Amino acid sequence: MKYPPISRSVFGVTHRPIFRSLHTPSSITPPLSLHSPSTLIRPHGNPSSEHSLAKPDDFLFWPDFFSIKECKTLVDMALWKLDRVDSSLKRRRKGKQTSEPNEGADELQKLFDREYGFEKGHYDSVIHHYRETLLSTLPPNPSSNLISTLSKLYTLLPEISTSMSKSTSIPPEGTITHLLHLSPKGEILPHVDNLEASGKYICGVSLGGERILRLRAKGKKEDGWDVRLNSGSVYLQRDSIRYKYEHSILPYSSEGTVWDGEDLNHGHRISIMIRDTPTKPAQL
Repeated sequence: MKYPPISRSVFGVTHRPIFRSLHTPSSITPPLSLHSPSTLIRPHGNPSSEHSLAKPDDFLFWPDFFSIKECKTLVDMALWKLDRVDSSLKRRRKGKQTSEPNEGADELQKLFDREYGFEKGHYDSVIHHYRETLLSTLPPNPSSNLISTLSKLYTLLPEISTSMSKSTSIPPEGTITHLLHLSPKGEILPHVDNLEASGKYICGVSLGGERILRLRAKGKKEDGWDVRLNSGSVYLQRDSIRYKYEHSILPYSSEGTVWDGEDLNHGHRISIMIRDTPTKPAQL
């Protein structure tokens, strides 16, 4: 694949343009980077210095990628899949909201109407109060809305959008799609992905309760960013961000979840995580 001409970054360091190897449809709003001025991105320390470990285009963020209707379609699909492997489900009473949700967030939280069998801790102790499964097949007779919504997502992936036009397979061949349901008590502790079990990138969709993604440089933990993951947002991270920065999802009890003086909209959160299938350990 030929890249576009090399451009100059805000640090004076040469790098490929932000859309290197991405084939996004023209109707999709261009993404933010960690260095974009945005009320959804909060830097720590001096992460934008010329000595930063982060390359400007190794984290891309689409804050409003999916509409409320598309979010509901994806949550319905994810709950269908997750509920099939959860033997402890019970109907639950609606509890009092811990914060005042916006209209869209409230619509999605109404879909979480059961007592779920959350795992208290992951096998590597990184994830707490969660349930998870792989998405290898879609529900029987999937709706056209589900097909179009997932297709819209997969076209973001590097080197996938071209092959999507030649295949109707969803999820596309060469990808692994993981569904993660994080309870309102849940969190993901700081970690770096295992090189041998990882491909080139990871793409994450946030649905439901807002959360804060924290990125902290390995060995220089005062440098990094917080990213406010609103429902319907999508991020793509790779290379320097994925392997040179620890990433975590903060619990609602953390001071870091107060954003511009306001608490986040608490609630259940589903993330759809897509990775390319690793063929060999990633090279940095």
